[in-house]
Amino acid sequence: MRTSTGLLVLSNTLLGAASARHLARRDAPFDWSSLNSSTSLSWTPCYDAFQCARFTAPLQYSNTSAGDSQIALIMSPSNFSAGDPNYLGSILFNPGGPGGSGIQYILQLDPYFRAIIGPQYDLVGFDPRGVGETTPPLSVFESPAEALQFYATYPLNVNDSVSSLARAYVQAEILGNLTVQRAKDVAESVGTAAVATDMLQISRALGQEKVNYWGVSYGSVLGATFAAMFPQNVGRFIIDGVSDSHQWYFGTQDTSSMLDTDGVVASIFAACVAAGPSLCPIWENSTELVEARVHHALNALRVAPLPIFNNTDPAATTFAVVDYATAFDGLFQSIYFPYSDGPVATAALVALEHGNGSLVYSLSTEAQLDALSQDCTSSSEAFGAGFIDIIAPILCGDAIVDRHRSLAQARQDYAAMRNLSLFADTWYPTTIEACATWPLQSKDRFNGSFQANTSTPILLIGNTFDPVTPIQSARNMSAGFGGSVVLQQNSTGHTSLSGFSTCTALAIREYFQNGTLPAAGTVCQPDTAIFEAPSNSSAVGGVTISLRDDAALGLREAKRALGDGTAFLKRTWFPRWA
Repeated sequence: MRTSTGLLVLSNTLLGAASARHLARRDAPFDWSSLNSSTSLSWTPCYDAFQCARFTAPLQYSNTSAGDSQIALIMSPSNFSAGDPNYLGSILFNPGGPGGSGIQYILQLDPYFRAIIGPQYDLVGFDPRGVGETTPPLSVFESPAEALQFYATYPLNVNDSVSSLARAYVQAEILGNLTVQRAKDVAESVGTAAVATDMLQISRALGQEKVNYWGVSYGSVLGATFAAMFPQNVGRFIIDGVSDSHQWYFGTQDTSSMLDTDGVVASIFAACVAAGPSLCPIWENSTELVEARVHHALNALRVAPLPIFNNTDPAATTFAVVDYATAFDGLFQSIYFPYSDGPVATAALVALEHGNGSLVYSLSTEAQLDALSQDCTSSSEAFGAGFIDIIAPILCGDAIVDRHRSLAQARQDYAAMRNLSLFADTWYPTTIEACATWPLQSKDRFNGSFQANTSTPILLIGNTFDPVTPIQSARNMSAGFGGSVVLQQNSTGHTSLSGFSTCTALAIREYFQNGTLPAAGTVCQPDTAIFEAPSNSSAVGGVTISLRDDAALGLREAKRALGDGTAFLKRTWFPRWA
């Protein structure tokens, strides 16, 4: 049986000792079942310095007799109490996915959020419907072993073989049938509009009519949906790494998501050339030669895959096969957070050239799926793996799509996507195969438009090059929300958290503390390069930053550590984070 201990070791190395101490708090015991759920919030101390609660909401807002959902929340309390003039209320967070845990997000990263935002707010994370500690869970599989059986044959690259798209298409159909049989009521209740309504009810239970919010990636869809549904209840509201919500709901986000994906890769190659051979392991004297070297290393795996076998600890023997699909997927995962993962990914490619696939394997989705194997002997209870089994009910339940698309039509769609990006094969689950035969629609689906004058202008943030949420999507969404502003961070990666910009951190702080938006057209420069020398520096999150004598050093450190920590969470707890 395979294990993924190498991934955890790698990630802790990247994060550094200080971040690892914060991450270790997730292991502090807490019994969520001990909390009573109600429509008012009763906070209980948990995980050392946090407060936890459960909030009761209807399973279906359109049919309140259908049962209830018990939403799990965690709060990092403000330094100030309600009534103090310095207290500014609460901010709700969503880490994306869909299917990311807001509890883990705050539990692991609150020191860095706090350093950027300040002490005036309570920071509140929640597990959306069907996720994590929220009940009822979306448990499609009867056990971890069954989940592993399902995912073990799910293709990482849908065009890697003649049958791979067909297999993904058929397995998505099987997943839909399993969901109807085992979790239909829950699957129909996890849509974005229902979660947006939960946010309003939670905020009211916190004593606020206006919702303050910071959502990233899919969290931008959730935020835009909230703003469209409840424009008069929008407080200080940031959506970061913005998806085009119009296309999300019409099932066409696959193409809009990949407008800048190849630009991300090109910018990483250019950064490698600029850094030189001492800093970039795959350096060549032009971007074309770097690209050719990368493809040569990957294509060699089509002919001769590499074995991994590590029996240093006989009780935890690690073995796997690194083929083209696995390595290509690992490369795709690394471009989400190139400032953290780029140096590791380039080192992994050099290792591939020397016949060692362990490092590139650790970056791949297959390594994340290995975590299922660790649970196989520990539980026989109903199980939600948190991969496509949570993404499809939300993605496909929200979208209006042709639910009878043939495999031949799916092949045509993928051929069109290949014209947009060489990574089209790895961008899954998509509406092309995941939703083609999906049998369920969200009961509380949003059917409105994204045209609204919100009570507080929204701040949208996007990177110059983002692999799955292009800056154009932020501009498209801003056009519908009166008074909103797009802040562009001139960096590469997914969401502003992937880069390190004091300018962006200051803009976020100014907005949350004073409600002040940056000027329209503002472009924030990153503080660091993807490949940089460690001289005259201080370690933050296992990576170095240049020391300069300015008051923003703490902000810069927090922003960088937040990016590294977010990359860690994506690899470990939020697989296939969109």
